[in-house]
Amino acid sequence: MVTVELYGVPRLRAGASRVEVPAGTLASILHALASALPGLVPDIVHDGRLTEHALVAIDGREMIADPELPIADGSVLVLLSAAAGG
Repeated sequence: MVTVELYGVPRLRAGASRVEVPAGTLASILHALASALPGLVPDIVHDGRLTEHALVAIDGREMIADPELPIADGSVLVLLSAAAGG
C-alpha cells in the first residue's frame, strides 16, 4: 500500500488528511484517490492526472508528475496545493 498525505486545498476537498491506496503507477494511484475521495475530482485529480492546482512529492524528496512512474509499496506521497505568491 501507498500512504497519501493531503495538505491545503486537497485536504479540504477530500475531507481527509491521509488515505491508503494500492501501489502502482502514479496514474493508477490518482485513479484510486479519485474513487476513494470523490471531492478531489475534477479540481485536483482529473482522468488519472493532477491538475495545475496540485503537486505531489514522493517520500518527501522529489516532486513528480509522470503518470507512468511506478510508486513502490510502502511509499508516502504528499499531495498539496500548487500556490504562487510571496
